[in-house]
Amino acid sequence: MKNKVSLGKRKLLAVIVIMLFSVIIGYSPSVHAKGEGIETFGVNHDGYLEMNGEVLYMQVDGERVKATLNGLIEKGDINQELLMESDLEDKQGLIDSIFSFLKPSKAKAATPKIEYKGAVTYRGSVVGDFRVDGKQAFCFQHSKASPPTGSKFKEATPYDNARVQRALYYGWGGQENIFKNKKQGIVITSLILDRLYSGGDSGKSLPKYDKLWDLVINGEDIDNSIKFSKNDLSVHVKDNKQISQTTTLKTSKKNSVKIKVPKGVTIVNEATRKKVTNGTMRVYGYQKVHLEAGLNVGINYNTGKLESDMALYLPLITKPSTGSYQVLGFGEVFADPNNTTSFKTKFEKRQKNINVQHIDKYSGDLLEKESYTRNIGSTYSFAPKASITKGKETFIPVNTNKKTGTLSNKDVTIKFYYNLERSVTVNYYDNRTGEKIKESKNYKKVRGEKYSEKHPSIKNGEYTYRYVRTDGDKESGTVGSKNITINYYYDKPLGKLGFEKLQIYTAQWEKGLPVKVFLSKELNYKSSLKEMSGKKITVGLYRGSTKVTSKMYTAKELPKKIDMKIPAKYLKVNDKALYTVKFTDFSKNDFKIDFAKNLLATDGYAASEKTIKADAGKDKNLSYKGVVMTEKTPLMGKVFYEQLSIPISQIPKKKTGYGFERKVNLHYENEIGGKVAPAFDFEVPTNIVDSYLTYKKSGNRSLVEMEETKHSSEMKGETSVYDITYELPHINVERHTGHLFNDEQVEKKDKRITYDLVDGGRKFYSPIWSYMGNYGMKLKSHPMGVNLVMVDVQQQLELYAHMYAHMDSETKEYDEVLLKPVYADDPFPNGLPEGWTKDDMEWIKN
Repeated sequence: MKNKVSLGKRKLLAVIVIMLFSVIIGYSPSVHAKGEGIETFGVNHDGYLEMNGEVLYMQVDGERVKATLNGLIEKGDINQELLMESDLEDKQGLIDSIFSFLKPSKAKAATPKIEYKGAVTYRGSVVGDFRVDGKQAFCFQHSKASPPTGSKFKEATPYDNARVQRALYYGWGGQENIFKNKKQGIVITSLILDRLYSGGDSGKSLPKYDKLWDLVINGEDIDNSIKFSKNDLSVHVKDNKQISQTTTLKTSKKNSVKIKVPKGVTIVNEATRKKVTNGTMRVYGYQKVHLEAGLNVGINYNTGKLESDMALYLPLITKPSTGSYQVLGFGEVFADPNNTTSFKTKFEKRQKNINVQHIDKYSGDLLEKESYTRNIGSTYSFAPKASITKGKETFIPVNTNKKTGTLSNKDVTIKFYYNLERSVTVNYYDNRTGEKIKESKNYKKVRGEKYSEKHPSIKNGEYTYRYVRTDGDKESGTVGSKNITINYYYDKPLGKLGFEKLQIYTAQWEKGLPVKVFLSKELNYKSSLKEMSGKKITVGLYRGSTKVTSKMYTAKELPKKIDMKIPAKYLKVNDKALYTVKFTDFSKNDFKIDFAKNLLATDGYAASEKTIKADAGKDKNLSYKGVVMTEKTPLMGKVFYEQLSIPISQIPKKKTGYGFERKVNLHYENEIGGKVAPAFDFEVPTNIVDSYLTYKKSGNRSLVEMEETKHSSEMKGETSVYDITYELPHINVERHTGHLFNDEQVEKKDKRITYDLVDGGRKFYSPIWSYMGNYGMKLKSHPMGVNLVMVDVQQQLELYAHMYAHMDSETKEYDEVLLKPVYADDPFPNGLPEGWTKDDMEWIKN
C-alpha cells in the first residue's frame, strides 16, 4: 500500500510536469493536419479505449489497468494521463517514458497525450473531462451503452460539420467560450455535441444550453479564409492629396488582418473613420479601406502577405464501426499557411520647387534664400521679410509687395530687394554731469533716406531744461553707410534759492545792527559737482539803493542762515530805516530764484537811548515801549517789542533828622526773550547828606546807589518777563549822637562809632540841624534794555519842622523836641519828668 501511494504521487507529479511542458512545447498544427495524428481513438471490439490500435491504460487507485469509459468515470483516478502499453514496457520506467515523450528525436514524441481529468457533474448530468495534448476533448453519444466486448470500430475521421465547429468555437475551451462555470461548460458542450452527432436530447433544461444551441444552429460560419476585393489599387488626386481606390476585406466579420503603412502614408478605415499614419491598423471582415499620401510622396506600396488572425477549429472524432457506442471528439485548431492575401498601390510625387532670393539692392549680394516645394497647379504667395540681419547689419525690403501666382510644371524663382538699414539715435544729456536726462530716441532709416532732427523742449518737474549745445552727426542729412548719432546737451540751475526770513535786531547805533537772513536752498545737483564750487552768488543788504553789506558764496558754500551787520556809518541814535535783502551778481542759468521769495524788506531800528522823565508830584507811573527786532517773511511782517513800567510815589514831608524809604518796582518784558540788568541811583543835594556817609558827588549833588532787593524772571512763550525791586542802602543810627553809618562802615568798624547803633532801615535821613524848605531829588537809572533808555523821576523832600526846637525856630508848634537848660547838679528840682528815669538823670549829671 505504501508503494502504491508512492507510485501515485510519482504519477501525479508526472502529469503535472507534462502539463507544464505542454505549454512550453505547444502543439504543431502540421502534426494533426488532415490525415495525420490520431488515426484511431475510441473503443475497440473488446470495449477498451485505444489510440492508433494500442490499448490505453488508466490509473485506478494508483494502479495501471486497461481503460474503459465507464471505468474512468466511475473509479478512475482524476488528473491522470492515459498511457499505451508500449509506454508501460519502456525499460526506463514511468519517469523515463514521460521524458521520452518530451524528446522530439524519438518517434513517439509525436504521439498525442491523452489525459483524463475526472468525472464532471452538473445538475445531474455526468460526463468525462478529457484532454488531448492539453486541449479540451468531449465524450459524447451519452445515450448509447458502453461498448461490449468484441465490438468493431471505424477509424477516426475528420467530421467536417459547420455546426460541430460552432459548438467547439463557442463551447467550453473554444475561442469565443460563452461559459464562466467550468463544469457547466464541459457538460453542456458535451451534450450539445451528443445531440449533433446522435440526436441526443438530455440536458436541454440546463442554463445556457439554449444559448449555445442557438449559436450552433444560427451562428456565423467559422471561416478564416481571407481576400481583398481589389489587389492593385489605382491612385487619383483630390483635395491636394493622393487617394487610392477602396478595397474590401472579404472574410468573416470576426476575422481580421493587421496592415502596416510606412511614413508619409495613411490608411483610412471607411467603416470606423479611423486613420493611421506610419503604424499598424487592424481591419475586420467586410470593412472598406483606402490609402492616402501627400503630393510630395513617391512610393511603391505593398502590404506583403497578410495572414488571418482567426484560427480554424477542425472537429475530429473516433467512433465504433457499428456506430452504436460512445465516441470521443475534440476540436483541433490549425492555421492554413497558404491562406494569405495582399494589395498594392503606387504614389508619385506631383510637386515643383519655388526658390525665393533676398538681394542687396546696392551690391547685388545674395542675403538669404529659401526653397519651397509646392503642388503643381497650386497658388502661391510670398512677401519680403520684415528685415534681414547679416552680422551687425540689418537690411529692410525696398517695398512690401507680395508676389503671387499659380505653379506650373516648371520651377519658379522669386526675387526681393533690400536696402541697408541704419539706426538714427538721438541722445539727451545733462551738460553739467553728462548723464542722460531723457530716454534716447531711436528709429530706423535705410541708406539714401533723408532724416532731420531738432532739439526738443524737455521739462523736469518745475524746470524746463535749457538747451546748451549739440555734437555728434549733423542734425539733418541723407543716411549713408554708417549709423547716425546726434547728442543734445541741456542743463538746469544748480539750485533753487529763496529768502525765507529776514530779521533785524535793535542795538546801539555805534555797534551796528545785527541781521539774520534765512534761506531756502534746493540743489539740483550733487555738491561734489565741480560747478558747485565755481558758480557764485551774492546776498546783499540794501538801505534804499545803497548796499550797506553783502556776502558772496559758491553754490556749494551757500548756507541756509547768514549773519550780517549793518555798519554804524549808516546809523544814528534812534535811527529807523527800511532795509532790503536780495540776490545779486549771479547767472540765471546757474541759480533759479523763487519769484515769491526773491527779496525781503523790513525796518531796522537803532536804540532810541531816550531818557524817560516823570514828576512824582504829577505822575503815578512811568512806562516805555520800544522795538527790539523786526521780522519779515514772504507772507507776513512782524515787530517785536520791549516794555517797562515803574510805579511812582511822592516823598512824604518830614521833620529834620527823620528818614524816608524809596523803592523802585521795575516790570520789564521782552518779546524776543532778551534780558535786562538795570541800575538805579537816588540823587540828593549834598548839603543834606550826613557828614559821616560817603556818596558819589557831582557838584553840589550826591548819588545814593540803590540796591536790588527782589528779583524774579520767567518765560511766557518767547517773551521774557522780569520783576525787580530796588531800595535805598541800609542805614545804622548811633544812639545819643544820631550819627549815620552804612553797613560797610559798620563792617569795617569805623572809628567814629562811639555809641550803640540802632537799625535805621533802608532810608535816607536828613541832618537834624537842616534848614526848613523843599529839596529837589531825583530817581535816576543807568541805560537799560535793548533801547538803552534811562529813567529820570523828579521828587521833592519838604522839611517842615525840626527834630529839636530852638529859640530861633519858626516852627516850634511842629518841632519834635523842646530843649531846656538845667543845672547839672540838680537838673530836675521839681522831680523827674514823665518818661525819665534815674539813669537818665545820672547821665545828665555826669
